[in-house]
Amino acid sequence: MTLPARAGRALALAAGIVAGLTLPVRGAEEARAHWGVTTADPRAQDLFDRGLAMMYAFDIGEARVAFEQAAQRDPGLAMAYWGMAEADTIDINRPSTPEGERRGVEAVAQARSRLAHASAEERLLVDAIAKRYAKGTEKQKFSRYADAMSVFAKAHRDEPNALVVTGFAIYTAEDALLDGKDALTPKAREIQEDADRALELEPTNLGAHHLRIHLLENAHRSNQAVPDADALSSYTYPPGESHLPHMAGHIWSRTGEYERLVADNQHAVDNDRAWFALGDGPGQQYMKLYHAHDVDFVSYGLTTLGRNDEARAAVKGEDTLSQLKTALRLHDDARVVELARNSSSGFNGFAGAVAAGRRGDAPAARATRAKLAGDGASGVRVALIDAAIALGEHDPAARAAAYARAYGLTKSDFPGDPKDYWPTPIGEGYAAALLAASKAADSETVFGAELKRFPNDPHLEFGLAEALKAQGKDDTAPRAAYKAHWKGTRDLTLADLG
Repeated sequence: MTLPARAGRALALAAGIVAGLTLPVRGAEEARAHWGVTTADPRAQDLFDRGLAMMYAFDIGEARVAFEQAAQRDPGLAMAYWGMAEADTIDINRPSTPEGERRGVEAVAQARSRLAHASAEERLLVDAIAKRYAKGTEKQKFSRYADAMSVFAKAHRDEPNALVVTGFAIYTAEDALLDGKDALTPKAREIQEDADRALELEPTNLGAHHLRIHLLENAHRSNQAVPDADALSSYTYPPGESHLPHMAGHIWSRTGEYERLVADNQHAVDNDRAWFALGDGPGQQYMKLYHAHDVDFVSYGLTTLGRNDEARAAVKGEDTLSQLKTALRLHDDARVVELARNSSSGFNGFAGAVAAGRRGDAPAARATRAKLAGDGASGVRVALIDAAIALGEHDPAARAAAYARAYGLTKSDFPGDPKDYWPTPIGEGYAAALLAASKAADSETVFGAELKRFPNDPHLEFGLAEALKAQGKDDTAPRAAYKAHWKGTRDLTLADLG
């Protein structure tokens, strides 16, 4: 394997020469990763550790660069080639790509040819990753690897990084983390036990905190991952590791701590920008896949709190999609139409149709709705367009009915991760539509249910207070909560919801 050409400045950073580019998050301690491997070259060890840190931050492109550099420093270092192969499978969001499969096969072959000086444990790790890249279906590859690493981890409980890698391997191989009674499956418990053991051995292990957040968030146990979010919030990070402070935001989105969500993801965005300024190598190219997600979290948090001008400023220099989502959430329909004018398909078409419907341009909204439905668009998007059309046509009953369809399709979705419907929050819109249709008791029920899914959301607290007021009930508690959490320059109205 040859080292990809890199800009000189980016190479200097990879070698640890560029100082002063570490970006502050909240604390003063720098995020580090270390796994002692069999090499007599301290620089090769340092480069391996950089690859490990980038791998834990899901900057797979830069992890591969660092592992390749470690192999160049010490061509006999089998674990450097193991790292190249592991890098192309650890990201649970993209555990397999055609390019990664080809790279992995080559890296495994190189690792196997360099086992002369490897330890017994390193030989077992190479054998395990070889199972991942042997021939078979994707499911077979993931399952073989998870099984091999599970056997390894049961026999080797003293190396935290091996335990973390095992946890990620099992996570990727498993189809479900919960049984039918909301209890962790045996494999999910194994993942948690491995991560917990890793943190007993090394309380600062970045990969273990990252793994626990994914596991506990998706197992509906986000509160148990608050210490992990606190940990990932507390470090300073070099450019390229933005995904680690971002991951803390996953937990704050579940627990309703929107100020922390914004702060951690703004640090992630700043980290991205510093990283992109260094060049356009494999690390930068890979993290561009995650950057919009960081921006999404910032905008979601700011608009939830009512810090709307800050939200507009945060997306001003970002791509059209980020600007479009924010404008849609803020009901800035003229801006939505402007941004979406060049496309009637995908999210652009959907957003433009919603804005047209809300503005009373039913023909334009219906034309796009017909196209989206013909393209097989989700029933949720079609229902939301129908709700917007009904709003523009002043038909509260039809609006509530359209929202009911969308709500029925999404009300059991797990809350908090702003990837799908935060620009058009469905439960919030449904409850507001019910209230506008003089169904205050039903509105109260939906607002209450949504607050359990999205705690401390001032939009929902305001809506619940209004639903109670409409029934002559005591609205003191939700009204006070709304006042405490809302940071907007003006009070909300029902027209702002949904």
